[in-house]
Amino acid sequence: MPDSIEQGPRAGRHWPAEDETFSDPKSGARVRRLTSYPGVDDYHLYFTEDGWYDDGRRLLLRSVRSGSMDLYSVDLETGLIEQVTDLPEFRGSLSLHHQARDAYFWADGRLVRFDLDTFRVDETIYEVPDGYGPGDIDVNADGSAVYLAIGEDIDPPDDEPMLDAMLAAEPNTKILRVSTGRTPDGEFDEEADAGETELLRDVDRWASSHVNASPTRPELFMHCEEGPWAEVEHRIWSMNAETGETWKVREVPEDGGVGHEYWMQDGERIGYHGSLKDPQGREQVDDPEPFIGSSRYDDTDRRETALPDEVYALTHTHANSPELLVCDGTFEELPYSLLYRWDDDAGEYEGPRILATYDWTHEGPHPHSRFSPDGSQVLFDSARYDGSSNLYLVDVPEFEALPEYEND
Repeated sequence: MPDSIEQGPRAGRHWPAEDETFSDPKSGARVRRLTSYPGVDDYHLYFTEDGWYDDGRRLLLRSVRSGSMDLYSVDLETGLIEQVTDLPEFRGSLSLHHQARDAYFWADGRLVRFDLDTFRVDETIYEVPDGYGPGDIDVNADGSAVYLAIGEDIDPPDDEPMLDAMLAAEPNTKILRVSTGRTPDGEFDEEADAGETELLRDVDRWASSHVNASPTRPELFMHCEEGPWAEVEHRIWSMNAETGETWKVREVPEDGGVGHEYWMQDGERIGYHGSLKDPQGREQVDDPEPFIGSSRYDDTDRRETALPDEVYALTHTHANSPELLVCDGTFEELPYSLLYRWDDDAGEYEGPRILATYDWTHEGPHPHSRFSPDGSQVLFDSARYDGSSNLYLVDVPEFEALPEYEND
């Protein structure tokens, strides 16, 4: 393995608090804008990753405020912002093992372990072989392994949409389990071989972009097969890495699509959204029949609810449990996040209620809404402040206190 990658001198640099608190103009909910650096895009981690750490005091974000994409941290008590990485090779995505305060990410084709306390790149535990590029990663529930994907290098033609070109190219994808050398209690195991690799799947399909580990069961993970949603034979797959069992999760509707999958906190349920008639919102039919919901990892016990037709399939949804769902709006058609609450007596969801205003345009960042670990807030990105992306936290009031959504 190559030597560890060294941090640059800007790691540990501080910025003063940039936060501001206000009431949402539509729902009245309390909103806190966490970043406002002029003309610079700041993003929270992808919505499948819990970026809260240090017992919930700090939140990780990505920013180009120092000239290139790097990792930063905002102190949620003081608003102070600190630069965490100064690495020209940082790719922008990562996975956290919260108990050990490790982060794992790709840097220059190497999967590295990063110490969130010391800001040191501890170790390279895997290197992508020639002819392949790094894909998505996620550390498993006990921190003993990272599930990752690597994909065959493909140079799609410029005159063809990327989703179509990559689907047609059928690049070889390998999904691996790589040992971190950690024990389930967060210690290093002297007998464990960090970097030991096991091949779990080997397919000639584009399947390297979404790999997510169950947050409670170390042996479970899921991945997806990518491409235009209407053309993919099946999108969401879950797998038991110990037994080799695989399951198809939420079949693809005949005329629609399903995707943007994520784990709920119990590590047993998988959330998603889709449309029965308008995959990915490309056709924008009159009655697209969009929906959000979840099922167990083995595709049992589904719970779903219809969305307003203004919510095209391009949107995302998130939940800590199936009892309360948040859904992004969609571009200029529906500029709010929506909440749905499960009614046990009725056996269906009630709502939607408006939570926060995004002012989401085609040019702006995707909100990628997600609940905080305790469910008290929803984190999202928006360009409504100055045209560049900033991070926002909105408090989640009582469901009945929020206004009902009506298409106005």
